[in-house]
Amino acid sequence: MLGVTGITPMPRLHRESLFWLALALMAAAGFWWAGRSREPRSAPGHKVISWIVFISPMRDYYEREVAEFQRLHPGVEVRLIWVPGSEYNMKFKTLAAAGQTPDMFYSGDVWAAYLRPFTGDLTVYVQRDAAEIGLEDYFPEIRAAMQHEGRYFVVPETVNVSLLYFNRGLFRAAGVAEPTATWTWDNLVRAGQKLTHAPTATDPGVWGCSRMEGWWGEWLTYIRQAGGTVFSADGRRCVLDSPEAITGLRFYLEKSSKYHISAPAGFEPLNGFVNQRVAMLVVGHVNFWLNYNQVPGLDWDVQLLPAGPASRSGGEVAIAGYSLSKTCQHPEEAWALMKWMTRSAATEEVVRRGSISVRRSIADAHIHDPRRTGNPHNLAAVYEQLKYSLPIPRHPNYIEIMLQVVQPEVDRMVLGEITPEEAGRRAAAAVNDYLATFAVAGP
Repeated sequence: MLGVTGITPMPRLHRESLFWLALALMAAAGFWWAGRSREPRSAPGHKVISWIVFISPMRDYYEREVAEFQRLHPGVEVRLIWVPGSEYNMKFKTLAAAGQTPDMFYSGDVWAAYLRPFTGDLTVYVQRDAAEIGLEDYFPEIRAAMQHEGRYFVVPETVNVSLLYFNRGLFRAAGVAEPTATWTWDNLVRAGQKLTHAPTATDPGVWGCSRMEGWWGEWLTYIRQAGGTVFSADGRRCVLDSPEAITGLRFYLEKSSKYHISAPAGFEPLNGFVNQRVAMLVVGHVNFWLNYNQVPGLDWDVQLLPAGPASRSGGEVAIAGYSLSKTCQHPEEAWALMKWMTRSAATEEVVRRGSISVRRSIADAHIHDPRRTGNPHNLAAVYEQLKYSLPIPRHPNYIEIMLQVVQPEVDRMVLGEITPEEAGRRAAAAVNDYLATFAVAGP
């Protein structure tokens, strides 16, 4: 998700008019999955549940689980709508515009607010079946991420937590002690400087630490660790111009401009951690673990994120799971499918395929499993980091605000065109104008 520097975004009102016009035309033309009349006939008396699913390496697993669910529930038919990840949201909203919102769909993290207009309240089901679904077995931070304003809207399958990733081989070669759970920003900088040797004509070099550009994942972590945030508590004002937020932005910039532990803007090595051209990576994603472990010679591990001047808290916790459409005609059957896909045995299978657990019991078993092989070695740090992690603000306009309004100012800052103070001030002013003109306020 890359911000575009120097390009003025199309006004949102005009974009939305074009978007909904396009949806209407596609629905009228029978684009994609157009119309109930084209659905295959269901068996007499069957209750049909539609589920829109990303095409992924999990496809064989989902199809097998659905087949078993249907065997156990002979009166229910599950129709899987397979969609490439890049087309998922367009497909979903196309179906919604045609009055065919899927009964079950992917949600969680930032999408929970974005998809809120389509999402049914799961609270009565979660509370009724709390013992059956093992609600108390979910980590407290996971239970919090399942909710919005005290109501349940998502049941999680997987979770990502931001971590400090490091290359153990590069640390050994440089004679630098590996990161500990007590590290701060200062420790990150000092180690990064010892690990860095800049590229030359004959040597691609190594940077002490990557810098994730074009997305909020890293710089928002620093803002939070410095005591800042994006929105006021009521979600009606952007406060990226606060001294705390500017402190976080400045550290993000000075990793390259002052401390020289990260590549200059636009020169981040491609796949730098995998190619062993960066020694540390801040935030990252557990989905990459399978790739990391397939790279010959890449010896890596994880640690808690270094603490900022105000707090260690601030890295992202992002659940991914399932929500129920508020227009679902068979909510009990759809809820039964959600419970089936998120039961403990399903969580164990997801973990086996390279994820981390949303459940404490499975996480503990995973940590202490003597048969466990591969990296990371320090798996306990992954679950410890949950205590210091925060969800993305549940603001209905968060995605547009961050990518189209804020990110261009951050991009200008890392390019040296404006200072952190100017970036924070310009971003806050632009977001507040946006909120006053177009947006629905409130987290």
